[in-house]
Amino acid sequence: MEVCQNDDSAFLLMRFNQRDTSAFAMIYTKFFTELHVYANRLYTNTSESAEDAVQEAFCYLWERHDVIFDSLTKIKAFLFVAIKNRYKNHVSHLGVEQKYRDVLEREASFVEDILESELATSLLEYVERIPDPEGQVMKLYLTGLDAEAIADNMQLSIRTVYNVKSRAVGMLKKFFSLSNE
Repeated sequence: MEVCQNDDSAFLLMRFNQRDTSAFAMIYTKFFTELHVYANRLYTNTSESAEDAVQEAFCYLWERHDVIFDSLTKIKAFLFVAIKNRYKNHVSHLGVEQKYRDVLEREASFVEDILESELATSLLEYVERIPDPEGQVMKLYLTGLDAEAIADNMQLSIRTVYNVKSRAVGMLKKFFSLSNE
């Protein structure tokens, strides 16, 4: 019986090397489960399907007419390596995509930083034009002080600080609206 299986395997291998479709289907059925288990382990936590990986490996094998195998074990090894290489390419591609996203984020951040810097410079220029006490209150706000700290620093009531700040904001709005016309 064992000799018959070896003869069957040799006949299957010969037909497969001739790219006989029924032999290919038999090889597919014979190795699919093992390959699928392997691909499933590799592609866990990815958006890729293990079934797709196995099918692509078989398609790649089918297209390689130049490769002749001397055993079924070598066909299976070829398929395992094809799945592993596809996975490596997938991971490498994800790395390239992430690098591209990082570059885009840095570029967007760079543009935002420039705009923010230009806006801050313009704001500071306009704040310099505001007469005191409004100008002084706005300068202290821009350094990060809160109303209470400004009131202590300038020896004003908190209510006065809020009123002065409100007038300063009104002046800044006028400056910015005049500069945009």
